[in-house]
Amino acid sequence: MPRIRKKTSKRVTTNQREKIKHKVSAQRKKVKKQSRKDKVAGKVQKKSRKDPGIPNAFPYKDEILAEIERQRREAAIEKQHRKAEKRAAKVGARDADETQSQMSGKTGEGEEIIEKEENDGRGFDGVMSMEKQPIAVPLRQKSKIGINGEVKAPDVPVCPGPSTLREVLDKADILICVLDARDPEAGISEALLAIAKEKGKAVVVLVNKADTVPRESLVAWLSYLRKTYTAIPFRVSSAFMPAASPYDHSANKAKIQRPADDATGTKPIWAWLRKFAEERKHNESVVAFMGVTNSGKSAIINSLLGASVLPVYNPHSSEAAKLPYTTTVAQEVIASIPGSGNSKVRFIDTPGLEFEREEFSGSNERQASRARDILLRCRGRIERLKDPMFAVTHIISRAEMQDLMLAYNLPAFPKGDTTAFLAGMARVNGLVKTRGVLDHAGAARIVLRDWNSGKLGRYTTLPVANASGQPALAMDGDEDILNGLRTRKELRKEVKLVRLTPGKVDSRNVILDEAWEVEDEGSEGSGDSNEDEDDGADDESGPGESDVEGEEDEEDEEEAPELLPAPPSPPVAKRKRTVSFAGLAGKRRRG
Repeated sequence: MPRIRKKTSKRVTTNQREKIKHKVSAQRKKVKKQSRKDKVAGKVQKKSRKDPGIPNAFPYKDEILAEIERQRREAAIEKQHRKAEKRAAKVGARDADETQSQMSGKTGEGEEIIEKEENDGRGFDGVMSMEKQPIAVPLRQKSKIGINGEVKAPDVPVCPGPSTLREVLDKADILICVLDARDPEAGISEALLAIAKEKGKAVVVLVNKADTVPRESLVAWLSYLRKTYTAIPFRVSSAFMPAASPYDHSANKAKIQRPADDATGTKPIWAWLRKFAEERKHNESVVAFMGVTNSGKSAIINSLLGASVLPVYNPHSSEAAKLPYTTTVAQEVIASIPGSGNSKVRFIDTPGLEFEREEFSGSNERQASRARDILLRCRGRIERLKDPMFAVTHIISRAEMQDLMLAYNLPAFPKGDTTAFLAGMARVNGLVKTRGVLDHAGAARIVLRDWNSGKLGRYTTLPVANASGQPALAMDGDEDILNGLRTRKELRKEVKLVRLTPGKVDSRNVILDEAWEVEDEGSEGSGDSNEDEDDGADDESGPGESDVEGEEDEEDEEEAPELLPAPPSPPVAKRKRTVSFAGLAGKRRRG
């Protein structure tokens, strides 16, 4: 019988209501689970409220809207200019390579020509051949390329440098040892300074990254280092800092061109070089920058010259995956000393120091040495180590317990207890696996990621035996540098600041005669895997840099050395298969 009127009641069956409740609950669980995963991976973004717009009653609404529209038009024009510059860079670099190859073919008759692969400007253009010649303009130097496609010659030519560390020491007149202000003593090499003293070289200690430590810590270290060396504090220009550095306030503003001439400490360095040239009466002084990997040697040279001459690795750039993590070969740059007439200086940028293998009495000493080298150099994505526990153990053994508790909002835990610290980190960040098992490895990777990115700020204080003494001798320009630094209370408001016990001076022998080679982009992963296999059989070498060099993909995660055996996984219970005979019985009855 047909229904006469429409159904007016909105009541549904109980089954339908429970089904809807079940779907809503399942969706909420799914969203919460995905949010926890994003938080662990560092992808959590704050919800931004929608802009309500300008009220109609505001008296200057039309003027503001006109200004916004003008800014949009300027942004569109600037975008078109950038596209034109990029196209001009590609065309200009190709024309420059063709012109250079033709000129070398004319002038180099009878000489052996070395065949090389085509360079697209994203690698180390200074290493183009065995003979010294200025490099082609790289694509990342956008200021060197005109809008109309005209390629301008580089202001400062870059040439290939010596092939070994011994050749650099023989050629240099001045040795500038670059240290990290967060742990200066750990970057000093006794063997290198002894060789420089034996050869009669002038030694200057440059305390880089001065803006990352409190003012009190830097003053204390300068007082200690100036008893033996000429120590100068330094901070590189904002243009050569990582784009997401927590110490660079301009990095948080979108589409702002950071200056390349705001470095602090350049005046004392130029004054010292000018005085050295006048005393020795040298027309050209050779200065070699040496230090551990990622201490900032290339960025310091760029800051002194006020231009992007040498490539600097930026982990947040789009071309980071195609560039080496650090300088791989020596490069030379010639510049004029300001205020000294015709005197020139030749800067030599060298790769990080490499040390000879040392023998250990036990596995704990070997792991501690590897952890110290990895954390000091921060080469690559160290949070992608296959087993990050040994590196975090080294951090906990040196860090102040109260600082860690304040930095990560953790409950109290025994001093030096890595397991208790990681358990608190896992609970705070919601890293709980099935059956309430805490994810210690995930918590350790969070700490290593903060250490590598700079979010976990750290500083060291002098040992008690060396803390007493006379104050440091003031140098010209110290006041300008120290007045721009922040105190410990001010710095603690911006980053997670932790005090560490100071590292020890490196007493290992430096490798002098091993030639530096250019790393091929395609062979980085294979090279790392071979080195990691050697780590499991022999004792670990000093630098420990190869553990995290090429770990950008999931395959590279398995290349890191496995230090501890993985816990045995519980046996997988076999699922019982049930068979229903209801359908068969119904068919038999029908038959």
